[in-house]
Amino acid sequence: MLSEHFTATHWWIAACLSGLALAAAVVSLPSKPRAKLIAGTTVVLVTALYCVARGRGEATEQALQLYILGTLPLAVLRWVFGGWFRQQLALARAGEPTQELKGRHTALFLSAFVAVVAAIVVLL
Repeated sequence: MLSEHFTATHWWIAACLSGLALAAAVVSLPSKPRAKLIAGTTVVLVTALYCVARGRGEATEQALQLYILGTLPLAVLRWVFGGWFRQQLALARAGEPTQELKGRHTALFLSAFVAVVAAIVVLL
């Protein structure tokens, strides 16, 4: 475990960075500037709200760890599946229908999600 020596401050920093990584991933999905602003702002506000609401008491570190475990895999998977997302966005911008999500796509995403979460758990 890489985080054995983490203090509460370290967990706060990691949670903020994880939230910002998710915000960057979410902002890259919409094509319109207003939608990008709304998406990024929503993620940042939810991050702040969660951190403030769970920021007191003995369970602070555990709450921050759970937050990181919830947000960081989504940001990592946005990077992993970036090519597919770019392809779908290009189709949508061209006015063509996007590729229909099939069972194998869902299985691949869920498998990758489980692998990323497991890797983060091992590292944290």
